[in-house]
Amino acid sequence: MPKYIIRIFSNFCSSTECKNKYETIDEAFLESNYGNIKDIYITDGDDYTHAIIMNVAMPRLKNISKGNVIGLAFEPPHFLGLQTPFVHYAQKYIGKYLIGQTYGLPAPFIEYQGYVWHTPPLKSIPAKPNWMSIMVSQKSQAPGHKYRHELVSRILGSNLPIDIMGRGCKYYKPDPRLKGEFNGLEPYLSYQFHIAIENFQLNHYYSEKIMDPLFCGTTPVYLGCHNIDNYFPGMVIKLSGDAAKDFELLGEILKNPDEYRKHIDLDVVKNTTSFIKNVPKIFG
Repeated sequence: MPKYIIRIFSNFCSSTECKNKYETIDEAFLESNYGNIKDIYITDGDDYTHAIIMNVAMPRLKNISKGNVIGLAFEPPHFLGLQTPFVHYAQKYIGKYLIGQTYGLPAPFIEYQGYVWHTPPLKSIPAKPNWMSIMVSQKSQAPGHKYRHELVSRILGSNLPIDIMGRGCKYYKPDPRLKGEFNGLEPYLSYQFHIAIENFQLNHYYSEKIMDPLFCGTTPVYLGCHNIDNYFPGMVIKLSGDAAKDFELLGEILKNPDEYRKHIDLDVVKNTTSFIKNVPKIFG
Protein backbone atom coordinates (compact mmCIF):
# COMPACT_ATOMS: atom_id res chain seq x y z
CA MET A 1 0.00 0.00 0.00
CA PRO A 2 1.35 3.47 -0.85
CA LYS A 3 2.72 5.62 1.95
CA TYR A 4 1.10 8.69 0.38
CA ILE A 5 -2.35 8.32 -1.20
CA ILE A 6 -3.09 11.92 -2.17
CA ARG A 7 -6.34 13.51 -3.25
CA ILE A 8 -6.24 17.04 -4.66
CA PHE A 9 -9.16 19.38 -4.03
CA SER A 10 -9.38 22.47 -6.22
CA ASN A 11 -11.83 25.35 -6.57
CA PHE A 12 -11.33 25.48 -10.35
CA CYS A 13 -11.28 21.85 -11.54
CA SER A 14 -12.03 18.30 -10.41
CA SER A 15 -9.79 15.93 -8.47
CA THR A 16 -9.59 13.77 -11.59
CA GLU A 17 -8.35 16.69 -13.70
CA CYS A 18 -5.72 17.54 -11.07
CA LYS A 19 -4.55 13.93 -10.96
CA ASN A 20 -4.27 13.69 -14.74
CA LYS A 21 -2.48 17.03 -15.00
CA TYR A 22 0.22 16.25 -12.44
CA GLU A 23 0.73 12.73 -13.80
CA THR A 24 1.29 14.23 -17.25
CA ILE A 25 3.53 17.22 -16.49
CA ASP A 26 5.56 15.36 -13.84
CA GLU A 27 5.99 12.33 -16.13
CA ALA A 28 4.69 9.96 -13.47
CA PHE A 29 5.33 6.99 -15.77
CA LEU A 30 9.07 7.59 -15.26
CA GLU A 31 8.88 7.63 -11.45
CA SER A 32 9.76 4.25 -9.95
CA ASN A 33 8.02 5.08 -6.65
CA TYR A 34 4.74 6.25 -8.22
CA GLY A 35 1.70 4.02 -8.68
CA ASN A 36 -1.23 2.46 -6.85
CA ILE A 37 1.06 -0.17 -5.31
CA LYS A 38 4.10 2.12 -4.93
CA ASP A 39 5.04 4.74 -2.30
CA ILE A 40 3.20 7.68 -3.88
CA TYR A 41 -0.14 7.76 -5.66
CA ILE A 42 -2.62 10.51 -6.57
CA THR A 43 -6.20 9.30 -6.25
CA ASP A 44 -9.52 10.85 -7.20
CA GLY A 45 -11.46 8.69 -4.76
CA ASP A 46 -12.11 8.64 -1.02
CA ASP A 47 -9.26 6.24 -0.24
CA TYR A 48 -6.84 9.12 0.40
CA THR A 49 -4.47 9.35 3.36
CA HIS A 50 -3.21 12.84 2.42
CA ALA A 51 -4.86 15.86 0.83
CA ILE A 52 -3.86 18.89 -1.21
CA ILE A 53 -6.01 22.02 -0.97
CA MET A 54 -5.48 24.00 -4.15
CA ASN A 55 -6.14 27.76 -4.00
CA VAL A 56 -9.16 28.34 -1.76
CA ALA A 57 -11.08 25.06 -2.00
CA MET A 58 -12.82 24.15 1.28
CA PRO A 59 -13.81 20.47 1.00
CA ARG A 60 -15.25 18.43 3.84
CA LEU A 61 -12.24 16.22 4.51
CA LYS A 62 -12.29 12.72 5.92
CA ASN A 63 -10.74 12.23 9.35
CA ILE A 64 -7.03 12.57 8.59
CA SER A 65 -4.25 14.31 10.49
CA LYS A 66 -3.90 18.06 9.92
CA GLY A 67 -0.23 17.38 9.12
CA ASN A 68 -1.39 15.33 6.14
CA VAL A 69 -3.14 18.33 4.55
CA ILE A 70 -1.14 20.85 2.49
CA GLY A 71 -2.34 23.98 0.71
CA LEU A 72 -0.90 25.18 -2.61
CA ALA A 73 -1.46 28.69 -3.99
CA PHE A 74 -1.58 28.61 -7.78
CA GLU A 75 -2.02 32.39 -8.00
CA PRO A 76 -0.44 35.49 -6.45
CA PRO A 77 -2.36 36.51 -3.29
CA HIS A 78 -3.86 39.44 -5.22
CA PHE A 79 -5.73 37.04 -7.54
CA LEU A 80 -6.33 34.21 -5.05
CA GLY A 81 -9.57 35.46 -3.51
CA LEU A 82 -8.36 34.84 0.05
CA GLN A 83 -11.11 35.74 2.51
CA THR A 84 -11.57 35.31 6.25
CA PRO A 85 -13.63 32.07 6.04
CA PHE A 86 -10.82 30.35 4.12
CA VAL A 87 -8.15 31.61 6.55
CA HIS A 88 -10.16 30.10 9.41
CA TYR A 89 -10.58 26.87 7.42
CA ALA A 90 -6.82 26.72 6.83
CA GLN A 91 -6.03 27.28 10.51
CA LYS A 92 -8.36 24.44 11.47
CA TYR A 93 -7.64 21.83 8.80
CA ILE A 94 -4.37 22.57 6.95
CA GLY A 95 -0.90 21.73 8.28
CA LYS A 96 0.90 24.20 6.02
CA TYR A 97 -0.15 26.32 3.08
CA LEU A 98 2.51 27.26 0.52
CA ILE A 99 2.00 30.76 -0.86
CA GLY A 100 4.20 33.18 -2.80
CA GLN A 101 4.07 35.86 -0.09
CA THR A 102 2.23 35.84 3.24
CA TYR A 103 1.64 39.58 3.72
CA GLY A 104 1.18 38.92 7.44
CA LEU A 105 -1.14 35.92 7.08
CA PRO A 106 -1.00 33.65 10.15
CA ALA A 107 0.15 30.04 10.29
CA PRO A 108 -0.27 27.70 8.46
CA PHE A 109 0.58 30.11 5.59
CA ILE A 110 4.29 29.97 4.72
CA GLU A 111 6.23 31.45 1.81
CA TYR A 112 7.26 28.91 -0.82
CA GLN A 113 6.49 28.00 -4.40
CA GLY A 114 3.16 26.28 -5.06
CA TYR A 115 4.12 23.62 -7.66
CA VAL A 116 2.17 25.44 -10.35
CA TRP A 117 1.33 23.62 -13.59
CA HIS A 118 3.53 24.09 -16.65
CA THR A 119 4.18 22.58 -20.05
CA PRO A 120 5.25 18.90 -20.05
CA PRO A 121 8.99 18.44 -20.64
CA LEU A 122 10.00 18.13 -24.29
CA LYS A 123 11.53 14.96 -25.68
CA SER A 124 14.31 17.08 -27.20
CA ILE A 125 15.30 20.75 -27.39
CA PRO A 126 14.78 22.20 -30.89
CA ALA A 127 17.13 24.45 -32.85
CA LYS A 128 16.76 28.14 -32.00
CA PRO A 129 17.29 30.39 -35.04
CA ASN A 130 15.40 33.34 -33.51
CA TRP A 131 16.80 35.73 -30.92
CA MET A 132 14.26 36.91 -28.41
CA SER A 133 10.52 37.06 -27.74
CA ILE A 134 8.07 38.69 -25.35
CA MET A 135 4.37 38.12 -24.73
CA VAL A 136 1.91 40.96 -24.17
CA SER A 137 -1.76 40.58 -23.31
CA GLN A 138 -4.83 42.80 -23.47
CA LYS A 139 -4.81 43.10 -19.68
CA SER A 140 -3.50 46.09 -17.77
CA GLN A 141 -4.63 45.68 -14.16
CA ALA A 142 -1.48 44.09 -12.65
CA PRO A 143 1.97 45.71 -12.48
CA GLY A 144 3.41 43.01 -14.76
CA HIS A 145 0.75 43.63 -17.41
CA LYS A 146 1.67 47.31 -17.49
CA TYR A 147 5.42 46.70 -17.48
CA ARG A 148 5.25 44.37 -20.47
CA HIS A 149 3.49 47.10 -22.44
CA GLU A 150 6.11 49.62 -21.33
CA LEU A 151 8.94 47.42 -22.62
CA VAL A 152 7.06 46.62 -25.83
CA SER A 153 6.66 50.35 -26.55
CA ARG A 154 10.42 50.82 -26.18
CA ILE A 155 11.15 47.76 -28.33
CA LEU A 156 8.91 49.03 -31.14
CA GLY A 157 10.66 52.39 -30.98
CA SER A 158 13.96 50.64 -31.67
CA ASN A 159 15.34 48.16 -34.19
CA LEU A 160 15.94 45.37 -31.68
CA PRO A 161 15.07 41.94 -33.18
CA ILE A 162 12.54 41.01 -30.50
CA ASP A 163 9.33 39.30 -31.61
CA ILE A 164 6.16 40.31 -29.77
CA MET A 165 3.28 37.86 -29.34
CA GLY A 166 -0.14 37.87 -27.75
CA ARG A 167 -3.52 39.56 -27.95
CA GLY A 168 -2.02 42.86 -26.82
CA CYS A 169 -0.31 43.23 -30.21
CA LYS A 170 -3.49 44.77 -31.62
CA TYR A 171 -2.92 47.95 -29.61
CA TYR A 172 0.20 48.87 -31.60
CA LYS A 173 0.85 50.22 -35.09
CA PRO A 174 1.81 47.56 -37.67
CA ASP A 175 5.35 46.24 -37.34
CA PRO A 176 6.84 42.97 -38.66
CA ARG A 177 7.88 42.07 -35.11
CA LEU A 178 4.25 42.03 -33.95
CA LYS A 179 3.27 38.38 -34.44
CA GLY A 180 -0.19 38.47 -32.85
CA GLU A 181 -1.78 35.52 -31.09
CA PHE A 182 0.31 32.40 -30.73
CA ASN A 183 -0.10 28.66 -30.33
CA GLY A 184 1.28 26.62 -27.45
CA LEU A 185 5.03 26.97 -27.00
CA GLU A 186 5.61 29.21 -30.02
CA PRO A 187 7.17 32.04 -27.94
CA TYR A 188 9.95 29.71 -26.74
CA LEU A 189 10.64 26.81 -29.09
CA SER A 190 12.68 28.65 -31.72
CA TYR A 191 13.95 31.48 -29.49
CA GLN A 192 17.24 31.72 -27.62
CA PHE A 193 15.89 34.23 -25.07
CA HIS A 194 12.43 35.02 -23.73
CA ILE A 195 11.42 38.07 -21.71
CA ALA A 196 9.34 36.59 -18.88
CA ILE A 197 7.55 39.01 -16.55
CA GLU A 198 5.30 37.83 -13.73
CA ASN A 199 2.16 39.81 -12.99
CA PHE A 200 3.47 40.55 -9.48
CA GLN A 201 6.93 40.56 -7.90
CA LEU A 202 6.74 38.32 -4.83
CA ASN A 203 9.19 36.52 -2.56
CA HIS A 204 8.47 32.95 -3.67
CA TYR A 205 5.82 32.95 -6.39
CA TYR A 206 6.76 31.96 -9.92
CA SER A 207 4.62 30.58 -12.71
CA GLU A 208 4.65 28.93 -16.11
CA LYS A 209 5.92 32.27 -17.41
CA ILE A 210 9.42 31.18 -16.39
CA MET A 211 8.97 27.40 -16.28
CA ASP A 212 7.81 27.04 -19.89
CA PRO A 213 10.88 28.74 -21.42
CA LEU A 214 13.16 26.76 -19.12
CA PHE A 215 11.58 23.48 -20.22
CA CYS A 216 12.14 24.59 -23.82
CA GLY A 217 15.84 25.30 -23.19
CA THR A 218 15.29 29.05 -23.64
CA THR A 219 17.09 31.53 -21.38
CA PRO A 220 14.55 33.59 -19.40
CA VAL A 221 15.12 37.33 -19.08
CA TYR A 222 13.05 37.58 -15.95
CA LEU A 223 11.22 39.86 -13.56
CA GLY A 224 9.17 38.31 -10.78
CA CYS A 225 10.12 35.98 -7.94
CA HIS A 226 12.70 37.72 -5.71
CA ASN A 227 14.25 34.36 -4.78
CA ILE A 228 14.31 32.83 -8.24
CA ASP A 229 18.01 31.94 -7.97
CA ASN A 230 17.17 29.62 -5.08
CA TYR A 231 15.02 27.59 -7.45
CA PHE A 232 16.89 27.81 -10.77
CA PRO A 233 20.47 28.82 -9.90
CA GLY A 234 22.50 30.23 -12.77
CA MET A 235 19.70 29.79 -15.32
CA VAL A 236 18.06 33.22 -15.30
CA ILE A 237 18.96 36.76 -16.44
CA LYS A 238 17.26 39.13 -14.02
CA LEU A 239 15.55 42.37 -14.95
CA SER A 240 15.42 45.28 -12.51
CA GLY A 241 11.96 46.74 -13.10
CA ASP A 242 13.52 50.00 -14.30
CA ALA A 243 12.40 50.25 -17.93
CA ALA A 244 15.37 52.31 -19.13
CA LYS A 245 17.93 49.99 -17.53
CA ASP A 246 16.12 46.86 -18.64
CA PHE A 247 15.82 48.08 -22.22
CA GLU A 248 19.55 48.77 -22.23
CA LEU A 249 20.16 45.24 -20.91
CA LEU A 250 18.07 43.75 -23.73
CA GLY A 251 20.30 45.55 -26.22
CA GLU A 252 23.43 44.21 -24.53
CA ILE A 253 22.09 40.66 -24.57
CA LEU A 254 21.38 40.88 -28.29
CA LYS A 255 24.84 42.35 -29.00
CA ASN A 256 26.60 39.63 -27.00
CA PRO A 257 24.25 36.62 -26.81
CA ASP A 258 27.01 34.11 -26.09
CA GLU A 259 27.98 36.04 -22.97
CA TYR A 260 24.43 36.05 -21.62
CA ARG A 261 23.03 32.69 -22.73
CA LYS A 262 22.53 30.37 -19.75
CA HIS A 263 22.99 26.63 -19.45
CA ILE A 264 19.57 25.23 -18.61
CA ASP A 265 19.95 22.14 -16.42
CA LEU A 266 16.71 20.34 -17.24
CA ASP A 267 17.18 17.79 -14.47
CA VAL A 268 17.33 20.60 -11.90
CA VAL A 269 14.26 22.23 -13.47
CA LYS A 270 12.33 18.94 -13.32
CA ASN A 271 13.43 18.15 -9.77
CA THR A 272 12.47 21.64 -8.60
CA THR A 273 9.07 21.93 -10.26
CA SER A 274 7.78 18.35 -9.95
CA PHE A 275 5.05 17.88 -7.36
CA ILE A 276 5.38 14.09 -7.47
CA LYS A 277 9.15 14.11 -6.96
CA ASN A 278 8.75 16.42 -3.96
CA VAL A 279 5.87 14.72 -2.15
CA PRO A 280 8.02 13.56 0.84
CA LYS A 281 9.45 17.09 1.16
CA ILE A 282 6.04 18.76 0.84
CA PHE A 283 4.47 16.61 3.55
CA GLY A 284 7.67 16.48 5.64
